[in-house]
Amino acid sequence: MRTICSWMRQQEKRPNKKALERLAADAALAAGLPDPLDVAVIFLPEDAMAELNWESLRHQGPTDVISFDLRNAGGEMPETEKEEFEADVEVYVCPDVARREARKRGLPYSREVVLYLAHGLLHAAGEDDLVPEKKRKMRRREKQVLAALENNHHFERIFGS
Repeated sequence: MRTICSWMRQQEKRPNKKALERLAADAALAAGLPDPLDVAVIFLPEDAMAELNWESLRHQGPTDVISFDLRNAGGEMPETEKEEFEADVEVYVCPDVARREARKRGLPYSREVVLYLAHGLLHAAGEDDLVPEKKRKMRRREKQVLAALENNHHFERIFGS
């Protein structure tokens, strides 16, 4: 499993890239994605996420996570990463939304960000949350992925509290 993570945010200190990439690789495996696979995780500020949300889904405003399974689509990475890495799966996460939702729900910010990462990877693995029965299954899988990751990663050390 090869992963690359890009932190496209200026407001906050960047997480340790190696720790973040190990977390992303373990999350992809826990989500059921095959190995070998190339996964790109891009952390976007709210305005860039809103733009991506509109361009790709025609939904207005920022969202928590958007993922693209490019294994059969011939997709491309953003220009800044193209020379180094061609991804099979791209996951875009919005830490601004994570921080806001974590506050509302009384949860640690770091756990909310990792939840979004897991959620996006589960979509790439074929999970769906648009139908109530499938949504329940996906929520169970999110909990399983988070539990598996907690055994080997300290979310707060990577993202802060």
